[in-house]
Amino acid sequence: MYSWLALLGVYFLNKAGVEAHAVIASEFRNFYLVDDKTLLIAVSQSGETMDVIEALHGMKAKGAKIASLVNVPYSTIQRMSNVSINIEAGQEICVAATKSFVNQVVALTYLASVFGYEKDFSKIPDEIRDVFSQEGKIKQLAKSLKGEKDIYIIGRGYLYPVAREIALKIKEISYIHAEGMMGGELKHGTLALIEEGTPVIALIDNKPEIISNVMEIKARGGRIIAVTNRDDERFQESIRISAHNKFPFSIEASIAGQLLTYYIAKEKGLPIDKVRNLAKSVTVK
Repeated sequence: MYSWLALLGVYFLNKAGVEAHAVIASEFRNFYLVDDKTLLIAVSQSGETMDVIEALHGMKAKGAKIASLVNVPYSTIQRMSNVSINIEAGQEICVAATKSFVNQVVALTYLASVFGYEKDFSKIPDEIRDVFSQEGKIKQLAKSLKGEKDIYIIGRGYLYPVAREIALKIKEISYIHAEGMMGGELKHGTLALIEEGTPVIALIDNKPEIISNVMEIKARGGRIIAVTNRDDERFQESIRISAHNKFPFSIEASIAGQLLTYYIAKEKGLPIDKVRNLAKSVTVK
């Protein structure tokens, strides 16, 4: 299943020297070749996602080995797997994945650490608490964004999948058109949509290129909301990230996006746990 957490996990696996690719389950058979030396890692909260199940049926017949990360024990995908990990996030009520997203990212990053990606997981709980300490600021930002029709989110490298994930949450829960993208792709069309007051959430770490993207947006009148670990007076609206390493930064930024989305929806009086037109377990093609 091509969830944005899969792409984030692939980033860390690649950093550990493991060649890995994130794949859209519904299109898997159209673009990828597998054999008996292929390992597929199926990522599904419910363990019943139809697109993933169909992809696994076809690939298992070709001899591929199946691993899975699921949140529901004894689910179909777990039973199809040669090896499976329960992420133990507890029941998710809302259609939008939140705690299961975080747990699956942690699981994939831990897998990368087995292959040599160095990461201390012990500080993650404290770093998550740091995000929640800014809940008041996030509520105020949400109040100012509730009337927007479009929100853009930009990131580079490992923060690109985080940008896409935040955009997905905003669409699912807040019913606002949101587009997550690579900062370097702004110049290919999206800058034409930036005008006075257009909100852009920028995920800013230590890459100078993302600062250049932010300046391009500001020059066109865009409103920058920085999710950053930097002290910079140019970012008048910001959510502070305490982490300086990539893995915890990605977790903190994801949770900041989840909180922002939650409070936008709450400001709009929307049914957060029962969003329209979507199902928690996607059992149709």
